[in-house]
Amino acid sequence: MADVRQILPTLRERGDEALQDEAGTQRFDVSNQNRWSRANLDFRDLSHDTWCELTFQIRWHPEERSRAAHDFAVIGIDFLTEDGSSIDFAYVPGLTRAQVDPYNCYIAGPDYYDASSDQTHTAKVHCTFLIPSPAKHISASFRSWRNSHPFTIIDPKLLQVAQNASDDAQAEPTASHLNANDPRRSWIRLKTEPTWLTYGVVPATTIFVRGQLINQGSGAEGALVRVIFRNTNGEIVASPDELPTSPLVGSYIDIPVNRQTRRFTLELTPPSQAATVELGFQVWRDEAAISLMTPLETSLGDDLLLESILSGEHSDAMGFADEVFRRLQPGSSSRAKIDVTSPIDSLLDYQILAEAPIIHDRLQAVQRGQSATLVESQLTLGSFQAWPLPSTPDWTEDPYQSPAWRLEYQSLSWLLDLVRDQGESGLQKATDFAVSWSLSNPWGQPKDPLSAYPASVAIRTEVLLRLLVAARSFKKRPADKLRVLIAEVVQHGFALAEILSQNIFLHSILQVRIACALLSTSIGLRNFALSSYWRSVALAQLQNGFDHLLGPHGSSNEQSQYYRLELVSIGMILAQNLKDHREAEDLRQLLDTRLKDSLKALVAVTDPNGMLTPFGDTPRDLHHASWLRRLISGYGRHLLSDRELAGELAYPLGSRLHISEHAGLIAIRNYAQKPAWSYLCASLTEQRHDNGHYDCTSFVYSARGVRWITDSGGSGLMEAGPVRQYLHSSRAHNVAIPDSREQSAGLGWIEETLSLDNAYAVQVGTNVHGACYKHSRVFVSLDDMNGIAILDRFRSSKSTTGFEANLHFDDNIAVALANSHLSIAFHKRDRLRVIPHSIAGNFTGFKVQNGHTGRAGSMQGYLSNGTGSLKPANVLSYGFTGASEVYGGVILAITEEGLKRLMNVIASQQVQRLLV
Repeated sequence: MADVRQILPTLRERGDEALQDEAGTQRFDVSNQNRWSRANLDFRDLSHDTWCELTFQIRWHPEERSRAAHDFAVIGIDFLTEDGSSIDFAYVPGLTRAQVDPYNCYIAGPDYYDASSDQTHTAKVHCTFLIPSPAKHISASFRSWRNSHPFTIIDPKLLQVAQNASDDAQAEPTASHLNANDPRRSWIRLKTEPTWLTYGVVPATTIFVRGQLINQGSGAEGALVRVIFRNTNGEIVASPDELPTSPLVGSYIDIPVNRQTRRFTLELTPPSQAATVELGFQVWRDEAAISLMTPLETSLGDDLLLESILSGEHSDAMGFADEVFRRLQPGSSSRAKIDVTSPIDSLLDYQILAEAPIIHDRLQAVQRGQSATLVESQLTLGSFQAWPLPSTPDWTEDPYQSPAWRLEYQSLSWLLDLVRDQGESGLQKATDFAVSWSLSNPWGQPKDPLSAYPASVAIRTEVLLRLLVAARSFKKRPADKLRVLIAEVVQHGFALAEILSQNIFLHSILQVRIACALLSTSIGLRNFALSSYWRSVALAQLQNGFDHLLGPHGSSNEQSQYYRLELVSIGMILAQNLKDHREAEDLRQLLDTRLKDSLKALVAVTDPNGMLTPFGDTPRDLHHASWLRRLISGYGRHLLSDRELAGELAYPLGSRLHISEHAGLIAIRNYAQKPAWSYLCASLTEQRHDNGHYDCTSFVYSARGVRWITDSGGSGLMEAGPVRQYLHSSRAHNVAIPDSREQSAGLGWIEETLSLDNAYAVQVGTNVHGACYKHSRVFVSLDDMNGIAILDRFRSSKSTTGFEANLHFDDNIAVALANSHLSIAFHKRDRLRVIPHSIAGNFTGFKVQNGHTGRAGSMQGYLSNGTGSLKPANVLSYGFTGASEVYGGVILAITEEGLKRLMNVIASQQVQRLLV
């Protein structure tokens, strides 16, 4: 084992925390005054670009009521440089961007810990995350959140693996080294030649641009921002007199950087003729080591903020649009009234509306084909049963008590089926429904709060745009109703722009979906005064989002294969629809360099039945191979000239091992053009935030066409509460758990690969169990996949170590214990034998669970049913115990001959050398 540093906290001089020292024990009390009660601690002199583990005990009140809350309390983290300056990383592996604190992770309530904790009202908590360079210290705030009574934090400390040259310490790569998910990847190193960023502006309306500079040099330095305004023809417009000018750089703003970080706000008032502003960030000296964090935050003046516009008596979309146009009219008094019909009608230009690259319905078409959600007033959303749609909805409907159903219902995506299937009469019905929704849901007063969720807002915006575009094809246009829809699109555009420009959902599928909707709005409403600004915000966010979510060589920040395919699909649709948009050239170039490798990585791990492995969030009832065929046929024929991609799509027969550390996957398959195919896929993906699945080294296994070992699946849009927490916990995946220590943030990496005669072996290392465990998992498979072995090795500084591992079977698989050393799974006439194999330590036995409820932290034996609830299925657990090292696992064999062959492979000199 590598040495582990233990860093103790220092207490801040101010704050409301109480410190008691009893026999060397540190205690910090936190009351229950919601988020404002906290204990603030500092941890100093940390090693950067190294994972750390924050560990402590929590003691709760015996009468605590929020026992099942997964967000019982919060740990807020602020990263500091050597001189104490705060750093605004775009993201940090292991943490989630927040608003009260820069980053946070949740502390679960009492029901998520072992039942024995009820006697002492205490439990051990672990939180792991990366310390990115140049952070040297952190500030940690233990904050009250949903707790009903005070709680106490006991003995907090931070653990880091010591960095030295020993063999044991060499192995662990950083997140950035392994798959380019570097928190600093979006930083721009400034030079004396400027880096130009362009934003649309609203003439004579202030625009604010906020960001941070990082000085990694030894002394005080400075940066400057060159400012150039241009009109709609691209001609330079004279800058305002208040900006300083220089013969060398023109108009500029000086930004001194006297500490290691400097937050700045640029306040710019464009001339009345200006359409864009170009900001050129640079340094004064080549020797300066200053970087600019991107994407920058932007906003318009207070007069054009959503909250300000809604502060008056504007109860509907038309009233909102009225107020917006009044504020945009120069020189109008605050109480002046104008005719809103003319401005609204200027936006009902059907030729311009048709140019909007509406993404959502195109994405639905490649995902689902021609399947309709609304047929003869029967509405079928997701995996739910058909529901009779009322002729006059009140927009509070929730027939299945499902947040997922409500989100899709409130998005109005199903209205597009009326237009496609029923022509002009369908458009009339769809428009009536959309206007009804608008009149029933004044902004800030929704009938269903989920209608204001950003994903629902983004989809609904594009649906309304599509209805407006569809009206172009029909003679009878309901003009007054279409005015309501265009006003609603304007209102949605304001909301989308403010959500995006605050960088709330960086590096997520939601960032991309919102940006697509805003881009469509800005192009479809080209005559609107804010369209240029909206378009610049959308393009900047799309550039940033795709750069991280579809990285080089098929890498990705996105854990889910489903959402990776959705991102590739959106990228391909965008690339085709932005060919004639000059301002999108940088985005198109990025997509051209990333899409092919990302698509290739997905095709390579699709199983012979055409499905992607359900690691991470994975909605059900979609066939991924059909989705891929429609996508490539409609938007990717030009990519087929790539030989490697064409080779993957050909899906050659026979046995194959595919490893992609960039994509975080291992796949072994044996494909024949008959039902008896076999497949294994394992995940190495970085687990980077507490909304993801803790499934590093989890795997799925199919043999002879039978899906034996599966993943519990689930989707954040479907499940909530304890169900959601179970599905993303380690217990719901096929992983090993040492000493009841479930996985936390971290990653896996390939340590060694063997291609043997008629077999494969792959050894994976991980750091997902914290600094005190060194873990590796070995996969051994026959080429025909009639036998595989899964072997785990844990080394710890403890005197005794044990682990329990789980195998989740599909719900049509029966499992029985034949004896203490043999378990058998059954599917019709097929059998799968499960046999323990010990290398170091003792086997502790098998256990089968099916639909075990219990407390929130002990649920087991379930799979997601795709509608927000769970369905019972068999889980086979097995365990090993030993001294400071324990090494063992199971053999899975379909046939007796396969079992013998696999045991011979494991006994071979090459594999034994791997297992030492």
